Amino acid sequence: MSEKPAPDTLILCNDLMFSSQLNGAAQRAGCVPRTCLGQTSAMKELGSQQIRWVVVDLELSGVDLAALRNATSAKIVAFGPHVQTDRLAAARSAGCDFVLSRGEINRGLETLLVSGA
Repeated sequence: MSEKPAPDTLILCNDLMFSSQLNGAAQRAGCVPRTCLGQTSAMKELGSQQIRWVVVDLELSGVDLAALRNATSAKIVAFGPHVQTDRLAAARSAGCDFVLSRGEINRGLETLLVSGA
């Protein structure tokens, strides 16, 4: 029996339907995703795995983007509704590498991950 590969991509999202789409995009890009329902579980993963990407839903309550940024050198992709311009701007200010609308991430996550941007 072969051992499961360690995750290299964390997806912080508690919207089960959307996180399933994000997981699929990550897998198609050749990544090994793991969904975290909150920051506590994500921080544990960051401490124990070689994570290259962190994908964060800005609608997830209790997420401290600055703490995530300080905890990892992984590329952070934050996303949220395009009408929540304050949240998107705060993500940029917190040092997220990519800040996308929900529509942009839905259409472009696979391409972004493949590019390794």
